[in-house]
Amino acid sequence: MKAIAIVVGLLACQVAPAWSESEFQITCPGRPTMTVSRAEYGLSMLMWPTHHFQIAAGQQRTHLQDGDPVAITRFRNGDQLIVNKNNGDTFFVYADSDKLLPCNRTDKRDIDNLSLERYDDNQHPPS
Repeated sequence: MKAIAIVVGLLACQVAPAWSESEFQITCPGRPTMTVSRAEYGLSMLMWPTHHFQIAAGQQRTHLQDGDPVAITRFRNGDQLIVNKNNGDTFFVYADSDKLLPCNRTDKRDIDNLSLERYDDNQHPPS
């Protein structure tokens, strides 16, 4: 019985999905090119030069008035990334603004797990 349990466990490991990440870059007016990394379990990371980093958990999924589905990612600093799921159009709203800015976006690509450096925010101005 123990051997059967081990075999079943090993088989389950083969069919279990791996935690993977993907990333793409966006270029929006008012900030250097930003990299958006997404993990399968809902964590999004936004990075831009030099040493700026924000996180978000999950996405709000809604629809525009014309019915197009959009995904809104709200980062901890108040920035918002809006993606039209029908056509891939990408927009950004900075935390201190309510202006919707169109952005250019690269294709999404799979990446290896991301290692993050320790960041001491006491030595840097707020982002």
